[in-house]
Amino acid sequence: MSTLSIVALLIAACGTKPKDDTGSTTGTTDGGATATELTFDDFIDVTVAYTGDVDSCCDLVGEVDNFWNDVNWIESTPDPNLVVATPLNGSILDFDSDSPVGDATLDLWFENDPTVGAPDYSVVSDSDGIVASTFYTCKPIAYKVSTDPALGNTVDTYELNQIEPYTKSTIVTDFNSVSSETYAIIPSLLGVSPDGDKGTIAGTAYDCGGDPIEGAQVIVRDAETGEIPQSMVIKYFVDRFPNRSQPYTSADGLWVAINVPEGVWTVELYVADDAGGHMLLGKSPAYIFPDSILISNIYTGFETGQRYPDICVL
Repeated sequence: MSTLSIVALLIAACGTKPKDDTGSTTGTTDGGATATELTFDDFIDVTVAYTGDVDSCCDLVGEVDNFWNDVNWIESTPDPNLVVATPLNGSILDFDSDSPVGDATLDLWFENDPTVGAPDYSVVSDSDGIVASTFYTCKPIAYKVSTDPALGNTVDTYELNQIEPYTKSTIVTDFNSVSSETYAIIPSLLGVSPDGDKGTIAGTAYDCGGDPIEGAQVIVRDAETGEIPQSMVIKYFVDRFPNRSQPYTSADGLWVAINVPEGVWTVELYVADDAGGHMLLGKSPAYIFPDSILISNIYTGFETGQRYPDICVL
């Protein structure tokens, strides 16, 4: 975002003390539970210093504390005049190979929530993975990419907060599709047995400048109760490749949560503070369906995962 945009958004956004993580709610067991109940400390235990900009959001309004508590979040408001229905010329691409995915269905939810029922718009890609549709500028939109389940080529792939900048011309953008092979091989490389009744969340941890954060960890909680799914396994990547021994985000900022039960969840992002505890930097929502993958990125200072392009913000 531009300096003026961030200053306008961050008045009163910076906290004065770290979130106290000692009172975190733990989850109840389910069919995939282990003998020992998993708690906050099983997922958030990083002690190394993070690498990334988590200061500039606050510095721009004269604050010096380099963390976000669970109350003061950035609230960015798009210019309503720039929330415009716009023609879309999109491409559905394989998440791993970037090759086009033909005959794939793109479902769009203009309210950014794939749990509310039928999508607002659906279109099928041609043999080159191209879709022509209606989209909106400066508006968070959720999408799902799927193919004929009888073929078994892909898994249902969801993504939240697809926000396109304002333009007077056609929107040109890409949509992810995860192959069944990729969906199976990532847990295998990480030493995890996937459960078909559950789903996977993956994303990138971003700092104030929109760059990946190194040295961060994530945890997933029930959106209403704060409970931690006992079946869940969280792993990290190195050089964009899954690594079973990496304990926190590397320079690529990538993370994955495997075997998350169906439901509505919240992903939280933490780094180590200077007092032996942990700072809550950001959150993002997660809607999980069985045997599917959701892409939900986390941005420092935001609890919604919604970081608008500069041009969209009032």
